[in-house]
Amino acid sequence: MKLSSSTGDFSFYVNSVHEKVACFRDTKFRYINLEQTSNISELLDGGEDDWKHFADACGNAAAEAGVEFVLSHAPCLHNAVLPAMENRDDETYRYNVRAIRRSLEVCHVLGIPRIVIHACTHKSFTEEMFYAYNRMFYSEFMDLAEAYGIVIMTENWDNDASHFSTGKQMRDFIDAVGHPLFAACWDTAHGNIAASSRELGQYRNILALGDKLKGLHISDNFGDSHHHSWPFAGIINFDQVMQALIDVDYDGYFNFEASYTLLHQKNPPYHRQPWEYRGEAVTGLLNPPIYLKQKAVDLLYDIGEYLLTSYHCFEA
Repeated sequence: MKLSSSTGDFSFYVNSVHEKVACFRDTKFRYINLEQTSNISELLDGGEDDWKHFADACGNAAAEAGVEFVLSHAPCLHNAVLPAMENRDDETYRYNVRAIRRSLEVCHVLGIPRIVIHACTHKSFTEEMFYAYNRMFYSEFMDLAEAYGIVIMTENWDNDASHFSTGKQMRDFIDAVGHPLFAACWDTAHGNIAASSRELGQYRNILALGDKLKGLHISDNFGDSHHHSWPFAGIINFDQVMQALIDVDYDGYFNFEASYTLLHQKNPPYHRQPWEYRGEAVTGLLNPPIYLKQKAVDLLYDIGEYLLTSYHCFEA
């Protein structure tokens, strides 16, 4: 199994996604997850060809940094647009669908074989409504998945009200959709926050996904909120994770979504506060410098190598 990490590692340190990609040049990671965030104008508000410029910039940055994209994350436009259940031409719904379709086009250009697209939730959804809406939603992207051979992965949510927090709930929905290019990404952090999945444990949730598990978001936390920490900085049992991956014959990357290795002041949910001394802002130690962040990302790699080597499945 090979290690990968996510462009979110360098959020707040540089401005653009391609600059985040460039930051990996001086780290140990050679495989990365392209996070196509919900504030990329080329995907959301740009013209029909603007996404191509975004893809080119990311591709050039990867080539210069000596890294390879192995998976991606579509924009997190996961709040269900209720009017779309009666009218698929609803303006907001079509806006969201267009942005995500563009992210699939980016994957095609960059040769990225797997992408996470979050299922949509709403506080009013029953399980039946969740199924109806999301079967409609994911059908918007299957033509591109088929044309480009891209696996679309849905991801577990971090709360039981979503009807989508356990491995079994995910597997049942994936089987109901019944498309060979529709699969699962298991997020260890989400699985430790939602009460029902935490009670089941990482092993049983991953085992329920079985051969539909095609991606991972690996991070640690204390079960209360999204800390996105590295393993051993929280309470997740990674023996359960590793044994489950072996038992389901997982064939993807061991992908970190652990961008809080060192905290920038802007990392949610908690924020380091600025300070004034004698009427002047003091910011010298407000945030760690990027070279320390890169060293932290290297330590993240070393932790991943330790986890995989301990279970005899590390591949350089």
